[in-house]
Amino acid sequence: MPVPANCDTIVDLLAPEERSVLPAAALTHPISTGETTDWTVNPVCEQLFLTALERHALVHVENVEIPRTDDELGDLDALGRVELSWRTEDRHDAVVSLDDGALALLVCGHGVCEIVVAARAATTARREGRRLAGLLRAEPTPSDRVAMRFWTAYHGGGHGVRRRIEAPEWDEIERNYPAIVRARLAALMAARRPGAGSLVLWHGAPGTGKTHALQALARAWRSWCSVHCITDPEDLLRNTGYLMDVATREPAEDEHTDWRLIVLEDAGELMAASARAEIGQGLSRLLNLTDGLLGQGVRCVLLVTTNEPIGRLHPAVRRPGRCWMAVDFAPFHPAEATAWLARRGVERDVRAPATLAELFAVADGRELTAVASGDGFGFARALTR
Repeated sequence: MPVPANCDTIVDLLAPEERSVLPAAALTHPISTGETTDWTVNPVCEQLFLTALERHALVHVENVEIPRTDDELGDLDALGRVELSWRTEDRHDAVVSLDDGALALLVCGHGVCEIVVAARAATTARREGRRLAGLLRAEPTPSDRVAMRFWTAYHGGGHGVRRRIEAPEWDEIERNYPAIVRARLAALMAARRPGAGSLVLWHGAPGTGKTHALQALARAWRSWCSVHCITDPEDLLRNTGYLMDVATREPAEDEHTDWRLIVLEDAGELMAASARAEIGQGLSRLLNLTDGLLGQGVRCVLLVTTNEPIGRLHPAVRRPGRCWMAVDFAPFHPAEATAWLARRGVERDVRAPATLAELFAVADGRELTAVASGDGFGFARALTR
């Protein structure tokens, strides 16, 4: 059978329902990738999707992001005709042809699935996006898990990866904090909106339970506030684009839009009065996000944790009206530490202040190591038989 002169490939000889976009995807020029989704996607899948989008004039694109517990897409044949499926250990990307000539790029992993649908008609793109979202959406998050978004600098801005972490109820862990710390944390856990100021400072020695308290806070606030953890605080303070991505990125459907909690862990040295000039400028922008003009269009609470004494932090960080609450994660006094161990069946007379980490070590029967420095809370100083 002769091939028509205007036929580009053998694919054009096939009935529409038999054609695949994969062999017909070749172009005479490259298409840039990396902008199709907010997530890292397999470049072959993205190239195929973008090439087909151009060749077939799919001028309407809909983007939907949904939670999905499973890192695999499941039965792709139930979604449409599979053009390309690419699995790795912790993610699954695919290109799927849909009804009415529409095409979908699916990016799945780390607790989220992004659906990008391209079609010739806007109504088709919207319909197919909703259909796929309904089929791929995860079951409700278990009550002991909380979705958090972890951010890192990426291409001049920020890139956030959502994960579901185990988070205890506050009443399950409140006895792990000395009475004075427990009282302040309880007031914070009970809040349903920010108080006088939008900045929270947590300071204390390593091992005093700041991370567990953060997990409990995320669970206590999840009805009104989403949590965004910054993995590289110094980059955030240097990069205005990164800061704005964190503050203004559109939330996923299971992220509450009222407020967002931006967490900078172990960032005390960046908040110090002696911080470098460019860090100081970044700090000013960050503080403006909580109570300045920059923050008027967004609702952000900033939580900074540090091992530094609060007196070393920049006065602008600590001023009344900006700082909602400062919590000093102090060690247990000897009597409280002795009582904490007794509740776990450990008879030990504690003679000096002890951190939560130290007490857990004793309760687990681990050997104690002396600390050379005289100003630490070393096990050998804190505990005696």
